[in-house]
Amino acid sequence: MWRNSDEQIYYKNFINKYNFIFVLFIILFILLSIRLFFLQIIKGKQYVIISERQRIFSRYEHAPRGIIYSADNVVLAENKFTYAILFYTQQNQNKLINKLNDFLENEINLYSTNNIFTKFTYNLSMAEVLKILERKANPNNFMVLKEAHRIYHNPKAISHIIGYISEIKRNELQLGYNNIGDYVGRGGIEQSYNDYLKGTNGQLQIEVNAKGLQTKVFKYIPPTIGADVYSTIDISLQKVAYNALKQSSTGRGAVVVLDIKTGAIKVLVSSPGFNINKMSTNQFNKYCLDKSAPFFNRAIQGIYSPGSIFKIITLIAAMEALNINKSDIIHCPGYFKLGNRHYLCWYKSGHGKVNLIDAIALSCNVYFYQLGVQLSINTLIKYAKMFFINSKTGIDLPNEKRGFIPTPTWKYNKLHTSWFQGDTAIFAVGQGALGVTVLQMAYIMSGIANNGIFYQPYSVDRIIHNGKIIYKHIKKYKQIDLSRTTLQLIQKALFEVVEHGTGIKCKLNSVKIAGKTGTAQNSRGKPHAWFVSYAPVNNPEIAIAVIVENGGSGGTNAVPISKQIYKSYFKLK
Repeated sequence: MWRNSDEQIYYKNFINKYNFIFVLFIILFILLSIRLFFLQIIKGKQYVIISERQRIFSRYEHAPRGIIYSADNVVLAENKFTYAILFYTQQNQNKLINKLNDFLENEINLYSTNNIFTKFTYNLSMAEVLKILERKANPNNFMVLKEAHRIYHNPKAISHIIGYISEIKRNELQLGYNNIGDYVGRGGIEQSYNDYLKGTNGQLQIEVNAKGLQTKVFKYIPPTIGADVYSTIDISLQKVAYNALKQSSTGRGAVVVLDIKTGAIKVLVSSPGFNINKMSTNQFNKYCLDKSAPFFNRAIQGIYSPGSIFKIITLIAAMEALNINKSDIIHCPGYFKLGNRHYLCWYKSGHGKVNLIDAIALSCNVYFYQLGVQLSINTLIKYAKMFFINSKTGIDLPNEKRGFIPTPTWKYNKLHTSWFQGDTAIFAVGQGALGVTVLQMAYIMSGIANNGIFYQPYSVDRIIHNGKIIYKHIKKYKQIDLSRTTLQLIQKALFEVVEHGTGIKCKLNSVKIAGKTGTAQNSRGKPHAWFVSYAPVNNPEIAIAVIVENGGSGGTNAVPISKQIYKSYFKLK
């Protein structure tokens, strides 16, 4: 029995608090049990994976890219294996570097860094690597890593057809690459055939402790080298063309040499080139600021006025549409009067009486002014399209441009004025807004030499991986319908250009060459010098297109470049 009511009240309050605390602990225990069940049973596997990721650091080893060969199996692009040092701790790093520098020939320099490791000097020699391994005080602090770096031979001469590589950008990761730091082809064969060349990255899984120190190599998956690419390039001819173009009057221009029977690119040169072995950020920026535009691929991206080389198409159109033949004579007094305007011939005193053979051989402007007016602009446009000037050739290189054919509709929309007969006369001699690429002109010459069959240009013949051919080029061609008489006459006329006409400086005693010179006016300085040709005349093998920017006369400055290429190709002294 309680002594008084106060004690009874106190006791009840105590019991209530006790019960509340007891219940609270039970609830907390239940909640804790539920949480532990959730973490260990339901989410257990997930957190084990997360824990493993924190314990194991993965470093991707870049796969060596496939080797690029020339047509005669000369190595154009390969890999040089070098070594780098990876430090796995920030502690005492400078002290360790100083020790290494005491006995290394080349001083160690910072290359890259992240939260896990710091990467130093990537071009260590094998001898230096062995010295490091011999004197390694703490194996947990750093390791030596083997890496592949791209090496190009004749880098400037092949820069535009081979291209180069650089680290992938963040916005390109969806292209099938694993990580920032992977390398991707930029331009040329490196870009077009990147998926074959890139290989598969390796992986090095390293176990680290709580302090970030390496404890052991957990797993190593070696990289797989990319496939080998066999190009169509004749590297000796490529070097001859590049050096000849570089030594020309301006050193700027392009050369394309095509195999007439297949479309294979034997030479594709753009000058100036750039050193694809030296594409560091600083050097890249210098190239970008260079006013000579070394990154610009003049062979497939430059659109130039064709000038007199377009007379080939004008003459073909006249033979087909007007039925002119070599007995038809036109008088050239040195000018062509149309309305109240005079259109001048390059030979001011005039060529006198000329037929179609003479007109091409001497490049008589007056002859072609008259043909153009007789043909009409619609007929000239028809034949320009027939020779694919407004189309890409379809070459397997990136960023090819197509030529441009101006039309009356285009002129009205752009200049708000009508098309005049004078525009047609200018069109007929390849001037005005008409534009072509160097590759297109080599393509056109190959088709004329091949009796109207145009093989699609290509730069890679086959690709081999692990001894197996995984890609082989299949010839593709287009054919235009020209009469046999027209083909024979135009081929005869082009032969006379080199034998007795404006291209005579390309004449060789042992090899017969057909071609056409051009001096194309442009609004940015001196005329561009053109020469398009093929040889041998009786059984054509190669077609060549050469342009020297601001080179003036094609017969003076473009022809000698082609002659050097022909002498090298046919192995003439």
